[in-house]
Order: sequence, then structure tokens, then C-alpha cells
Amino acid sequence: MRTSSFFMFYLAGLSMLGYLATDMYLPAFGAMQQDLNASAGVISASLSIFLAGFAFAQLVWGPLSDRIGRKPVLAMGLTLFSLGCLGMLWVDTTTELLVLRFVQAIGVCSAAVTWQALVIDRYSKGVANRVFATIMPLVALSPALAPLLGAWLLNHLEWQAIFAVLFGISLLLLIPTLMLKDERRKPTENQPKENISFFQLMRSNIFSGNVMIFAACSAGFFAWLTGSPFILGDMGYSPNDIGLSYVPQTIAFLIGGYGCRALLSRIGGNLMLPWLLVVYSLSMIGMFAMALLSSPGLFALLVPFCIMAMANGAIYPIVVANATDPIPRKQWQSGRIAEYATARCLFLG
Repeated sequence: MRTSSFFMFYLAGLSMLGYLATDMYLPAFGAMQQDLNASAGVISASLSIFLAGFAFAQLVWGPLSDRIGRKPVLAMGLTLFSLGCLGMLWVDTTTELLVLRFVQAIGVCSAAVTWQALVIDRYSKGVANRVFATIMPLVALSPALAPLLGAWLLNHLEWQAIFAVLFGISLLLLIPTLMLKDERRKPTENQPKENISFFQLMRSNIFSGNVMIFAACSAGFFAWLTGSPFILGDMGYSPNDIGLSYVPQTIAFLIGGYGCRALLSRIGGNLMLPWLLVVYSLSMIGMFAMALLSSPGLFALLVPFCIMAMANGAIYPIVVANATDPIPRKQWQSGRIAEYATARCLFLG
């Protein structure tokens, strides 16, 4: 089955929407703090609330899409997300901000969970791999592109414009969603009738241990993500500068991921992991040391953080592979386990 250009653009939009919703408003943290007369902690909490909602929603949308189909789940999720973005245009209190960010997370998660299933449902393995190879680079670059777009909007309009653009994007994705044909494949004889439960996963020391590593590494990343807009703003950097500061770390993450993939053919992941964790720990110590300086520069802050991002890019594929090792392969391929694992990683991180 051939892939149409329109459907590829549609899939790319679905795959990138979650990153746009997460990172696009980061340069606006300072403006939102002033406009809503809120503390830095409350504005940062809007990102934490978003991640918590995203983690929870994965456990809902995945099984639901298997039962009622991809199209209804996407339609409900995108509608919910668009309403959450629209409501941001009239936010007056921090409570409204936090509630709407949670609503947005629940909604946009449907796109993140479902777009890969759409590919698998429609295409053979060979074609699906080519589709993923085309879209994944865009997904990887989204964390760098989203803050740049947000900073550009902030230079010309108020911070609410960021959510107006997200509202427009969600509508553009909702229209073709309503025209989708559900093409789920029928269960095969090899597909397990019962999937391993989340609580069974939690009792696995191998799974839980690797998830904790994933969460610990993610914690450092998101600590910077939520605090950096205020830190850099207090240092006198503009929203444009703040948006650009996310580009080097994204490149570092990609280098770590692709470098890990190249090295895994020569060195076992379990041999690499302890050394990567040492690099991660040293980068965190470096970040702490830079924070103790009276007036650190942007370069001094970004160097240890980029090292941390590079280490994370290499650590993530190893610990994800290790976490799934004790799980029967057929049950992992059913897709539910991936949702459970990712949800727990996001929540703990």
C-alpha cells in the first residue's frame, strides 16, 4: 500500500502535536507570570500538571482505541485539546491555567498514542518502517523547533497567541480525522488474548529498576525545562534567546541516541549503561557547580546540560530495552505494555 503525501503530513502533525503543546509555551513563562500575577513555581507547575495528565491519559486512550477504534479516540482527544487551548485565551487565574493544561494533556495524548497505531494498521511492516523513518526525525527535532516558534509569536503578539496557534493546528488535524476510515487489522492467532497487567509489571525488579533509571534521568531534564525560562529571564535573556537555548540540547540528545545505536553493534548495552550513568551524574554535578557561581553565563550552564542530554539520549534506548526484557515478546508487541511503561516513566520523571 502506497503512502499519500497528505496522509504523511497528517501523521507528522499528529506526531509533533504533543511536543508543540509541551514546549511551545516555554519562552512565555515570564510573560504569563506577570500577566497572571503568579509565582514562578505555579507557572512551572503547569508543565508538571501537563506531564501528569499525559502519563495518565496513555493508560486510557490506548486500550480505548483498541475497543472503539482509532478515529473516535482521535476525534475525542483532538476536540478536548482544542477546547483546552481555546479556553487559554480567557484565562484570568492560575487555577484556570492548571486545569486547562491538564485538559490539554488528556486530549493531545490521544494523538501521541494513536498515530503509530494508524501506521501499523494501514501498512505492511516494510512500508511502516519507511513511514516511521520519515516522521521520526521531525519528532526528534520538535523539542527544538517548538520553543523557537513560541518565541517568534511572543515577539509579535501576546502569550495567548501561542495557544491560539495550537488551537488552529488541532482544528486542521481534526478535519481529516473525521474523514478517516478505521482500518484496524483483525487479531491473529499469535496475538495474546490477555495482556500482562500494570501491577504485574510493577512487581518485576528488572522493569521497575530500569524505569527508575529512566525517571531519574528525566527528572534532571524536566527540572531544567521548567526552571530555565525563569533563570534565563532573570539573567536578562530575551524570549528569543530562551527559545534558541533549547536547540543545542536537542542536537546533543540526537547525537547521544544515534551514537548509542552505532555503538550497540560493538558494545553491549549493559556494559555501556554504568559509564553513561557516570557521565550523567558528572553533568548534574557540573550543573550544580555552575549554579553556585554568582553570575554564570549561558554557555557555562548549557555545556553541562548538553552533556546530560547526550547521556540521556544514549541511556533511554538501553533502559527501555532492558525494561521490556522480562516481558514475553508477544505481549510486548501487543502495544499495551509500551503504554504502561511510557506512562510510568513520564509520571516518575
